[in-house]
Amino acid sequence: RDMQEQCGAGQHNNNRTTGGTADHGMTDTIGYDEAYVINNKITNSLIDGLVHQYAWYKSRDEYGQATVVQVNNICCLGYEDIYGNKYDMMDGVDLPNDSGNQGKWRIWMPDGSIRMVQGKTASDQWTTGVAHGKYMDLVPVGNLNGSSSTYYTDKYWISTATVRVVYRGYNNANANGGVSSAYASHDASNTHAYIGSRLAFRGKIVRAQSVAAYKAIREVA
Repeated sequence: RDMQEQCGAGQHNNNRTTGGTADHGMTDTIGYDEAYVINNKITNSLIDGLVHQYAWYKSRDEYGQATVVQVNNICCLGYEDIYGNKYDMMDGVDLPNDSGNQGKWRIWMPDGSIRMVQGKTASDQWTTGVAHGKYMDLVPVGNLNGSSSTYYTDKYWISTATVRVVYRGYNNANANGGVSSAYASHDASNTHAYIGSRLAFRGKIVRAQSVAAYKAIREVA
């Protein structure tokens, strides 16, 4: 569950150059421990004494021997920098925190229906459990406080003020900010250079019959 050590933590800042993993497709990077077994001379840079900076790809040298290539970006679950570079503001989810809904995540489904999932209300704690179930939610739950090396190895921050949005993924290489990390303390008006959105396509990809046919495509509401 400690994705920063599994896939690497990446470069310790929020200004990584996008595309550093493009040459490798959706292949996941590896973390320090696995890379060290292949090459014990790799960069050993610990952040706060807890997590290793950078990530690596398995490769072969000119003689065909196993080696690793250090990169600044991480690729985890097939996504570049899914954590540790920019916070990703989530679409279709917020915490209304109105009467009877303190700490509940309001999730809009593709069909327009709404689900309410109760999350924990204690902030700045290491996540020890998540609501998962049918829809594979990753909503922090429970009252226990874990650590950087136990349970989900990431932190959750929450405010119970009215209408909070949700960020995921953290904004630099840090032990508390992996795929399980979530931040629900700000409203939608809060802006920072290290907060953004991840564009995604949902639908059917159709190959145009010609360049002219592609250029003739018009948006349909």
